[in-house]
Amino acid sequence: MFPLPLNVTGITTDSMSFENINLLCDVEIPVGLHVGAFGAERKFDTHKGVDLYAPADTPVYAIEDGVVVNIAVFTGASIGMPWWNETKVVKVEGESGVLVYGEIKPIGGIKLNDEINEGDQLGIVLTVLQNDKGRPMSMLHFARHRHNVIGNGRWLVGDPQPSGLLDPTNLLIREWQKDA
Repeated sequence: MFPLPLNVTGITTDSMSFENINLLCDVEIPVGLHVGAFGAERKFDTHKGVDLYAPADTPVYAIEDGVVVNIAVFTGASIGMPWWNETKVVKVEGESGVLVYGEIKPIGGIKLNDEINEGDQLGIVLTVLQNDKGRPMSMLHFARHRHNVIGNGRWLVGDPQPSGLLDPTNLLIREWQKDA
């Protein structure tokens, strides 16, 4: 199951392609040089996940069965990121490893060690950016780690990929094609 209830229109390398789709009901999977793609170099770090642009309040669903292994603040002033709004992350360990659903508000009642089924709602997308930079300001940040890896720090530009971090792109593509 794809993590958002939006129509996946395809895969894109164009960071501005969102201008050509209806962001209220459509989403694209960013790859390559797209600013939201896994491994995209940014100003200070390398992107550790895939950003799926979606309207604020869009439901976020588990793509596979698993167990909640972490719920924490993901962005915001309280963790030294005052340029972003405060969002949270829910990490679910399942068959594919630890799946990271970030930049969301978890639904009420979800807690550590909860068993999750594919299709269960984990939360809703929040507006993460405080300042409009000409791109969507709300998105699901989806990442993937090896089993038993909850986190692995920042991925600074020029540094090797952090140990335990996996590219989630093919998993998203598989789920999209399975649903199509």
